[in-house]
This record gives sequence, C-alpha cells and structure tokens, in this order.
Amino acid sequence: MSTTLLLVMLVVSAFVVSRLLHRYAERMALVSGLEYVIVGVLIGPIMPWGLVHGETLAKLELLINLLLGLLGFMVGLHAREALRRFEHFLAGTLSAAVVCAVVALASLGMIQWLMPGYLVDQNPVIDLAVAADERHLYRIWASGPALWLALTLGAAAAVASSSAIGAAAERWRAEGPPVTLLRDLAAAGQVFAVLVFGLALAGDRAVDAADVYGLSLFEWAMLIAFAGAFTGLLFTVFIGGDEDNLRVYVATIGVVIFAAGVGDALGVSPLFVNLVAGLTVAATSSHGDRLRDKLAQLKHPNAILLLVFAGMVWAPVRGWLWLIPAAYLILRLVTRLLATRWAVATFTHGVEFRRLGPGLLSQGPLAAAIALSYALDHSRETGALVLSTVLIPMLLTAVFSDRALRRVLANAGAIRPRPRVREEAEASADPDATPGANPGAETRPDLVPAPAPAHAHTEEETAH
Repeated sequence: MSTTLLLVMLVVSAFVVSRLLHRYAERMALVSGLEYVIVGVLIGPIMPWGLVHGETLAKLELLINLLLGLLGFMVGLHAREALRRFEHFLAGTLSAAVVCAVVALASLGMIQWLMPGYLVDQNPVIDLAVAADERHLYRIWASGPALWLALTLGAAAAVASSSAIGAAAERWRAEGPPVTLLRDLAAAGQVFAVLVFGLALAGDRAVDAADVYGLSLFEWAMLIAFAGAFTGLLFTVFIGGDEDNLRVYVATIGVVIFAAGVGDALGVSPLFVNLVAGLTVAATSSHGDRLRDKLAQLKHPNAILLLVFAGMVWAPVRGWLWLIPAAYLILRLVTRLLATRWAVATFTHGVEFRRLGPGLLSQGPLAAAIALSYALDHSRETGALVLSTVLIPMLLTAVFSDRALRRVLANAGAIRPRPRVREEAEASADPDATPGANPGAETRPDLVPAPAPAHAHTEEETAH
C-alpha cells in the first residue's frame, strides 16, 4: 500500500470515527483507546499480513512528530487554567513526582537486573559505593541508557487523563470543587510528566552533545527549553492583537510544526518543545483561551491517530521482561492512590474528601505518546519494552478506571441527584388543590415534590 494512500485513509478515518463517537462514546464510556491500538497492531509490521512495514513507518515519522507536537502544545495551553489555582497545581505535581520516582527507581533496578548488558557500561551516570564486606562491594549503579529509559517509564506512569475527568463530569452531570481539583491534579501531572520525559531525552542527547559543544545535561536541557519558549514568543509577536480566526489557526499550526522540527533537530521529543511553547503562548498571548477552544476540535482525531501509530510500532517483549510491565502496573496503581491523598492533604485546605487517587487512574493518549516518541528514536528492543510497559497496563487500567472515577465523584458529593419535579398537569388535575393556598407551589412547582407511588423508585435506586 502506498504511503500517501495509507496516510489519507488514517487521517480520514480518525476524523470520521471521532465525529461519530464523540457524542456517544464519552457519555456511555464505550471507548477506552483499546480498539485504536488493536487496529494499529493489526495493520502493523508484526502481523504476517501487515499492511504497514518499517520503511512506511519511517516515512510517516514526520506526521507522527507533528501529532506529538500538537498534543504537547495543547497540554501547555490547558496548564494555564490549573496554574491559576496554584495549590492544586502543587498537589498534582507532588503526586506525579512521587509516582514517577517510585516507578522509575523500580524500573531501573529491574531493567539492569534483567538486561545485564547495562552493568558493563564504562561511563555510568551513578556509581556510588554504599557498603562492603569481606567478599563484596555494594554500589548504587545507574547506566546512562538504563536511567533515561527508567525515567521515561516514570514519566508515563505520572500521567493522568484530564479529558477522562471532563467526560465523566459531563456524563454524570458532576460539578463542584472535587471536579475542579481532579482536573487540576491531572493537568499538573501531565506537565510534570512531559518535563521529566524531556529531561530524560535531553540527558540521552547530552552525552553526545558534551563531546561536540561541551554542554552539561542542565545546559542542554535549558537550551531546548529556551528554543520552545522562543517559538511561543514568535507566535505572540506575530499575531499580536489580530482577531482573524483563520490567521490565528494557521499561525498555531506553523508554530507547532516549527517547534516539532526544533525538537527533532535537538534530539528530544516534540512533546517537550511544544509543551514549553504552549506554556509561553498561554502566558503571553491574549489568544490563549480562544486558541485552546479552537484546538479542542483536533483533540479526538489527534488522539486516535497517536493510538493507532502506537499500535503499529508496538512489538511484544520476551521472557522475563514481562515482569517489568507487571511491576509497572502494580506500583503505579498503589503509589497513585497513596501519593494523591498525601499531596492533597499537604497542599490543599478546606477539602474534606481527600481519597481522590482512584479518580486519576485513567491515562489517555499522552502516556501512549510518550512511549511512542521514545520508541521512534531508540532501538527496537528498548522501544518494544517501553511500549509494552506503558500500553498494556494503560489498557488494562481503562477497564475499571471509569467505575473508580464515578465512585470518587459520588463519594465526594459531586454527583447530585436530580430534584423530583411536580408536573403541571398533575397539579391542575388534582381536585383537592386549593388555588391560592400555597402561592409558592404555583410559581415554583419544583419546591413541592409530588408524593411518589408505592411502586416508584428513585433514579439512584433504579441505577443500582
């Protein structure tokens, strides 16, 4: 199949499917992303009839980088609202940091244990002697490639889906401070995850850059961040106070493409550079809120395409390496539950219900995008390990995360039962009703609920 035809089919299918499912999928919780990943696997190169081969994926890498950049830009724009409630943002950052640290440390130990090739690294990042006896010397050892791989897994584990929370709030008509807090926690975690992922790739790249430019890891990371911020400032300067929607839209796509190219040239993910660009646009441009609403139309097609591409690139790991996805799943769930409660209790005040961790189990396309971005720039073996470790637990979690989120919202009092409304027809047909006896009942019938029949059930009882 030609690359052009495949590209057109993927783009058209993404827009059509997202349009058809947008109204019903979020309301009925029918779509978890599993179906799109399966489609990618079925047409990918690991299948004997694979419609897409490795050469075709290489040709589509430019499109994938654009999709990654667009996702990172939208994450940066959405972070502005969470930053306005700084205590919420700090709580979300702390929760994500704990999850990232626990998963990354465990993954680092398991990676170097199951893949002993990392233990012969001549230039480890960390090599500290901590204890010794008559026969052994015990050291804390971290090979550079293993450390960056483990940080990537930690960054993916720190992601929580804000779109899943918004969809659940719309589906169950939830509102109030618990919904706002959950959204802010998820948004802060997404920003932290992309920053850690960018730091990991910058560290991976800085090893080579140090020989050429003499830059340290911190200097290389700051250079990349400056490139993203400069790109965002270009948008603000170019658009200014222009109110032309078409010009703003075209300029946004141009900024995303330019930042994605900068990220690719510097050897880091377009996610990171475009995140910084999006944060800069949100902070400096008056079009930030309007731009966020406009780009929301591209969120679903963009997510679908990224999940399909992640399925196409995925390849299963072998043997004992399956222990890493299993440990990742368990550690992420347990740490998320504990760390979120601790972070909320530490930074937020006046919040009575603090067991919000089960509402942050769903991950969404950002975690898959982090794994996909890593796999595209690394070997097949490590790429398969990252994709398997992130995708499989993500899809397994999606099976029960929706119910867990609903339980959190219900326990927090965000889901309120509908008031029983007295029908005007019943009021007018009641022969015992005395006109003028209760003026409030005439003008506000909802204040006087009609007595329910003996066989009637409330909406909540029926749902149960």
